[in-house]
Amino acid sequence: MERGIASAKVDLVKGLNVSTAKRMKTGLTAALTPIVVLGIVAQPARAEVAAPPPITSYEGDPGRLGDPASWRTPEFNRDTGLLSMGVEFAYAAGYSGTEMNIGVVDSGVFAGHVREHGSLATDYATGDRYFSVEAAGGQTGPTPGFYDPAFNDSHGTHVSGTIGASRDGVGETQPGGPIANMHGVAFNSNVYVGNTHKTDGVLYGLLPATATGAQRPDDAYIGSVYRAVNTAQTANGKPVRIITSSWGSQPNTENYNTYDAPAGSPASFGLNTAWRLWSTPDGVVDANGSTVRWLNGAIEAGRSGTIIQFTAGNSGYVNPSPRGAAPYFMPELEGHWYTTSGINPTVGRTVNPDGSVLVPGQQTFNQCGVAKWSCVTAPSNGINSTTVQVVNGVPQPRYGSSSGTSMAGPHSAAALALIMQRFPYLTNEQALYTMFTTGRQNNTISDAAGNATPNPTRGQIVQVPDRRNGWHTPSLREAMKGPGQLLGPFVVDTQGHSDVWSNDISDVAIQARQREDADETAAWEATKLAKGWTNGLPADASDVDRSDYAIGMRREQARNARVYEGSLTKRGAGTLLLTGNETWHGTSTVLDGKLSIAGTHASAIDVRGGTLGGSGTVADGVTVTGGVLQPGLAADEAAQITDASVTPGDVLNVGGNVSIGQEGRLAVTISGDGDYTSVRAAGELALAGELDLDVRGSLTPGTVLTIMSGSSISGTFHAVPENRVMNADGHLFRVSYKNNSVTLTVLRALPPAAR
Repeated sequence: MERGIASAKVDLVKGLNVSTAKRMKTGLTAALTPIVVLGIVAQPARAEVAAPPPITSYEGDPGRLGDPASWRTPEFNRDTGLLSMGVEFAYAAGYSGTEMNIGVVDSGVFAGHVREHGSLATDYATGDRYFSVEAAGGQTGPTPGFYDPAFNDSHGTHVSGTIGASRDGVGETQPGGPIANMHGVAFNSNVYVGNTHKTDGVLYGLLPATATGAQRPDDAYIGSVYRAVNTAQTANGKPVRIITSSWGSQPNTENYNTYDAPAGSPASFGLNTAWRLWSTPDGVVDANGSTVRWLNGAIEAGRSGTIIQFTAGNSGYVNPSPRGAAPYFMPELEGHWYTTSGINPTVGRTVNPDGSVLVPGQQTFNQCGVAKWSCVTAPSNGINSTTVQVVNGVPQPRYGSSSGTSMAGPHSAAALALIMQRFPYLTNEQALYTMFTTGRQNNTISDAAGNATPNPTRGQIVQVPDRRNGWHTPSLREAMKGPGQLLGPFVVDTQGHSDVWSNDISDVAIQARQREDADETAAWEATKLAKGWTNGLPADASDVDRSDYAIGMRREQARNARVYEGSLTKRGAGTLLLTGNETWHGTSTVLDGKLSIAGTHASAIDVRGGTLGGSGTVADGVTVTGGVLQPGLAADEAAQITDASVTPGDVLNVGGNVSIGQEGRLAVTISGDGDYTSVRAAGELALAGELDLDVRGSLTPGTVLTIMSGSSISGTFHAVPENRVMNADGHLFRVSYKNNSVTLTVLRALPPAAR
């Protein structure tokens, strides 16, 4: 059933393309000074955020737009993780994963879970949202993505159900059990599955001597699976934007509690030691006897821009597995790769009076450790999802509960898909950072010794990632409102969409990272000095030194390239309206479309094209070298903002200077004697560009309209000196720059024939 649910959207005016006519009006009373006629062209059509398709669900589903609680049905609650991530807020906004393509590499998905795969017809053979991706390579022939009992277990089916199992409302039972059906996080997404040709028992690191054939991965084949899923020809022609992996077990040859092998431990212990296996170049035989590394297939996908998710592991170590920690060793993967640790949603979770989550739960299993800047936590304990059971040789659909970071990974990946659907104009990296910076804090953090201790800010939105929780748990309640922080330059192309970001947006995390990077730089310089690496590696350096030097240099290059303040650049058609308290430190730049400030904005704004508008406050200065300064937030604009309390307003307040260059313009809307837009600046006004007036109502002669004010004024608008009389939409105004203000005195309205 197609249910009539559409998202909240904003319908805002794009930047005015207006020019001031410079011809003189003749035949008027000689006592008047020369008159400038302002030619106001028609405003362009409004740009709108496209409403998401109606949510496909079942007849009688109580879920309603704008009502998160209505989505918390028994089926919803059978996955305890949905509440911990505030998924109901995405549904209430109209987002359920429709048209999103999510990749999975795991032990296949059982095609017999017909209803959960998107078809509500019980005779449907393979499901209409779950797709097999065939791959081949190494010693493994062509293998489809669907579960095969000859070499798979139900792990991949469980993971895939968490992502996309249908919300069908059917109270399905299973032999000897209660009603067990559930639905996935992104229950209308498309799921593209590649098969490891193994079970979850396959080992992903240094193989012990006792490893069986079932535990040994075919590296060349599994690498090809990632390449195949990443380049899959999807049914809707859109790319697979996320590939999530939870498969595999840690070998007992590895331990990630330390970075290097501690004294007295096996030489294979330590996260850095484990990473050396994966950094062995292809073509070179590694410690497992393989000449290729399957992880390189995932790395290729990540470098193409696809988001890669690997789970952190289940041993309770202070670091995730090396595959989860890859962005630490290869910083160029940041923004395209992350790992997911777990939370127990039944320990430490609290809820608000409205039934929504406050504290998501308590971190468990491997911690984020060195990967904290690319790590989140997600529900991992007692997760009910789809499974498969072989009965008398025949696979049967079932439901079952499992625990581990394998359950956390699909939760976070599907949450990211909902963010991508909500913000179709964001890049994959920007969507990932939106998920990071809107995380809700868990119940515990680490003390100085690394022990779990109560988190004094639990339940609040994350500020800086920590080694136990990383960015904590995704909160779709906040993520639906836009980024929570800018982690450096954020160049957003709205691509014709208009939208509202209503979170308070800071750059506190990247500034904290600057301090961390300074400490890391000092330690690295000391290491180079102690080891004699200040001029590079000696020719006889050991393989261990070569690996450590390569990691250190990659991290040094990443630090040198990092920008330690947030900044926003608005590109593309459409309006971006900011309603929160924006405290990032870098300059904001408008190049196209419109940026509208309805809240408070701390940093300076440069307008080089497009339009700057709004009725909020810019604490620093505004420089218009090109484009338009158009103060005010109209009532029809404000009415489109549903997730923040915003009222219409005529005044844009500026705490610093305002400069309008020769190629810039000020556009003022006049609707009545006391209803007109204006700029009030605490600093100086420097004027040289055009003045555009749009008169929409009747005016009383003698009324003085103050359209700009500041501490001083230099210059004038182009062709509009002191006392110049202007004709705008048939109304005559006298302009003045006295008393540190730009004023328009209403003279009279011209008869229609004289306009």
